[in-house]
Amino acid sequence: MWTFVVLAGAGVIGGVGARAIVDSWLRRHGYRPVVALCCLPQCAVATGWVVVGALNTSVVQLLSGLAVVWWCVAISTVDLAVRRLPNSFTLTGYAVVMFYATVAGTVRAAAVGSVLLAGIHLLAHVMSPGSMGVGDAKLSLPLGALTGLVGADAWLWSLVSASVLTATLGIVLELRTLGRRKRGPVAHNSPLPHGPSMCLAACGSITFAWLT
Repeated sequence: MWTFVVLAGAGVIGGVGARAIVDSWLRRHGYRPVVALCCLPQCAVATGWVVVGALNTSVVQLLSGLAVVWWCVAISTVDLAVRRLPNSFTLTGYAVVMFYATVAGTVRAAAVGSVLLAGIHLLAHVMSPGSMGVGDAKLSLPLGALTGLVGADAWLWSLVSASVLTATLGIVLELRTLGRRKRGPVAHNSPLPHGPSMCLAACGSITFAWLT
């Protein structure tokens, strides 16, 4: 019990750190700091760390799981705030995952997972640039490598569930927009970010793989 309390408290602190790094990046690139998201990063990291603590079977798995959750929350916060997935987040994350895979002797699985997932997202971007950005294809490199390390089932579930999550959210928002249009003019909506769905789907798929 106390382990979960400690992880939750550490997660709040980690979420504050993630938000500080995101705010620093936003200021350097001419954006305003994150305001609308309130305590979402802190709550997300704390919740994720408690789940990782409940599922871990080794120290390596625990530490790597905590790092993945923290990174996913940080990059999702940027995407939610300004609809961007910075190279400094995506490519650095990819380098770390591939380094880990190389040390663990599983670099082939990570490379195959990352290339296949990135190829699918890049194709989707070419076919529909308005619905899929280049940043999403870059984010698929580390996420594809992570799920590839876990297994083909986790990789496939990550791909499918990310699309379902974004599509479902898009339908809900569209229905809300239609309701508002009946009451008057509605401001133009910015593109729906796909990064958070990709991160959540990857973490969910890995969690499910750990459970089974």
